[in-house]
Amino acid sequence: MAKNKLMTGIMLGALAGAVVSLLDKGTRQDVMNKSKKVGNNASYYATNPNELKSSVQGQVSRAQALYQHVQDDVQNVTEKVNELKELTPQVKDMAQETKEAFTDTKDAVVDAKEDVVEVLHEDPEKLKQEISSNSSNGGSSSNNSSNSNSSSQNKTQ
Repeated sequence: MAKNKLMTGIMLGALAGAVVSLLDKGTRQDVMNKSKKVGNNASYYATNPNELKSSVQGQVSRAQALYQHVQDDVQNVTEKVNELKELTPQVKDMAQETKEAFTDTKDAVVDAKEDVVEVLHEDPEKLKQEISSNSSNGGSSSNNSSNSNSSSQNKTQ
């Protein structure tokens, strides 16, 4: 019984709202124009059912094409997400390897700096003599002596 009262109340409220809205002249004219248009379309399609059928088929075809397009887009996005899931660990590994390479390079630079500082602090007079003798000999003995110092220090570490 309550269901009947609810539906009755809804219908009466809708009817009252329609009547109140039709008090406005612009709304009345708009409703009249649209009602005439709907009536004309209904009578046209009643006399030309093939046109209605063709129009509905066109709408259905466009809806199917849109559905297919959306489905293709969803499939494409899904494939890209899966590729990204596969690629992410590879990128992470590459980043880790790059970080390790930079760390190794940094460590090598620090070691080389320490070697240079150590050589400079060993015997400044000996270093001056080697530099002056290398400048007169073309610099080949200095490279050999510094290379031997570095390799001997690397072996001790």
